[in-house]
Amino acid sequence: MVTILAVTSLLLVPVVTVYADTSLPMTGSQWSILELLGSKIKTSHANTVPTGGVELLFPDATATTTGYANLLTNGFTASLTTSNTLTAVIQVFTSPSTTKFVGNPDGGCPALVTNCPGSVRLYFTSNLPQAGMSSCLGLNGNSQHAVVANEFDYWWSNTPVAATTTPGSHYQFSPMGGGSNGPIMLQVSLNPMNWSDLCGHFGIDYPAAFMASISNIKNLGVSFGSGFFFENGVGVDGTTGTATFQLTSYTIS
Repeated sequence: MVTILAVTSLLLVPVVTVYADTSLPMTGSQWSILELLGSKIKTSHANTVPTGGVELLFPDATATTTGYANLLTNGFTASLTTSNTLTAVIQVFTSPSTTKFVGNPDGGCPALVTNCPGSVRLYFTSNLPQAGMSSCLGLNGNSQHAVVANEFDYWWSNTPVAATTTPGSHYQFSPMGGGSNGPIMLQVSLNPMNWSDLCGHFGIDYPAAFMASISNIKNLGVSFGSGFFFENGVGVDGTTGTATFQLTSYTIS
């Protein structure tokens, strides 16, 4: 599956080698929100939840200037291995309970049956010595296409297991609307079979590149996508209500 709108952080901080469980700080100022508002990218910081966690308000996808949440990311750098696992505990709150979600239509929603109105999944970026930046649009994850510059800097959890009452690689927003009805656990090991890159290649297709990526991580977080894409954004139908996304914890084990 192809992904787009990969955005990097310019934070320059030491790389942390993780030997035991490491929890990322749940302070809003340390978590960046990236939103697509009309044709422009807006960056801001998350709000700190007094009881623990950080949160964002989903933009209105039905406003005059349409809005979609794309990323909630932390410039946490780490050197990891395939024995590590990423775990995020999330909740989605809506008011009222019938609030509907809207996926960015550039991914094919609402016509597509899968990944509509959208989903949220684990995400990380690395910093490999590749030159330039190119687009994979139109290639649609074709494993035969040539490697794209900087392709291996961007990875998304990509297994068929959706998180419900048990952990999974992504949480699917309901076409019927409403929130998560409690905490949801996104949990994926750094097995290269579980992750796909900017052009839809799985880590198992390029194991050396995947190993290099996880040993040089520069951002961790979650992304919101719909249809064919994992990061093109999800918003709400503002005529039906509002919705808040809450990240309670993000752990490396």
